[in-house]
Amino acid sequence: MQIPIKKTLDKIPGGMMVVPLFLGVLTNTFFPQFLQIGGFTTALFSKEASSTILACFMFLIGSQINFKLAPKALKKGAILITGKFIVGAGIGITVAMLFGPAGILGLSPLAILAALLNANGGLYASLASSYGDETDVGAYAVFSLKDGPFFTLVALGASGLASIPFEALVGVLIPIIIGMILGNIDPDMRKFLGSSKLLLIPFFSFPLGAGMNLSTILEAGGPGILLGLIAAFTGIGAYVLLKLFKENPIVGLATGSTAGNAVATPAVVAAADPTLASIAPGATAQVAAACVISAIICPIIVSYVFKVSEKKKAKKSISSAA
Repeated sequence: MQIPIKKTLDKIPGGMMVVPLFLGVLTNTFFPQFLQIGGFTTALFSKEASSTILACFMFLIGSQINFKLAPKALKKGAILITGKFIVGAGIGITVAMLFGPAGILGLSPLAILAALLNANGGLYASLASSYGDETDVGAYAVFSLKDGPFFTLVALGASGLASIPFEALVGVLIPIIIGMILGNIDPDMRKFLGSSKLLLIPFFSFPLGAGMNLSTILEAGGPGILLGLIAAFTGIGAYVLLKLFKENPIVGLATGSTAGNAVATPAVVAAADPTLASIAPGATAQVAAACVISAIICPIIVSYVFKVSEKKKAKKSISSAA
């Protein structure tokens, strides 16, 4: 008996990323002991595995970047960060000004900024691989600057207490740079490595999901789900900016998510500003829920807009031919 697994996943928006991720969430929720069996099983499926596999994915992505295209990747990365910051900070600061630290609808400015000023890098890389080119994926090297609490602290007016984690940035760049060098000095290696990059997507997606739990959605309640919905649409800022700069705008929507490391941001911010300590625990649960919700919805948005865009292009081509 044969089951068309691949064809089924292809029919689901971002299926190769979302389905393994959701399976990871379910496994960690109902069978967490499976992830701690040890040996190769834990090494491949536990949440700790995602970093290594994602690093390998970044190496393969780097091998596909032509040195001549690198400046364009830097430009796109800067656009992605700017678009994400404008939308995320705009919403968070507006809520803070109008409703104070307590926020509205159960969402505090702390939770909003922590979730909206960050993005799931693995999800972005996966979607950029499917809907963009090598410069769109290469833009992740710059886009990784959004990781951590830095932009959240800036938006909260506490930038003097924060510093950019330079070592962490270098750590992200090195695999990509080595891949770039290897791919540029040997076209055959570029071709070989390029044929392997899509294979890793489900392998780092499952461990990413294994670091999440369905109970986080219940703990965060409606506000956490709402935050995830909002986060999924924060890619609109990057979409508009990319369109203004005449670049492929679809990948801008791929920034509409919340990264797993954003869960730690409320506690870091509270340490810098003790007045936010009472809000931090609730914000943490809400950000965790936003990670799950946005990771599921973001690919659907990207896929839908891409299909609509392709239909418009097809109609335009037919009209021009007529």
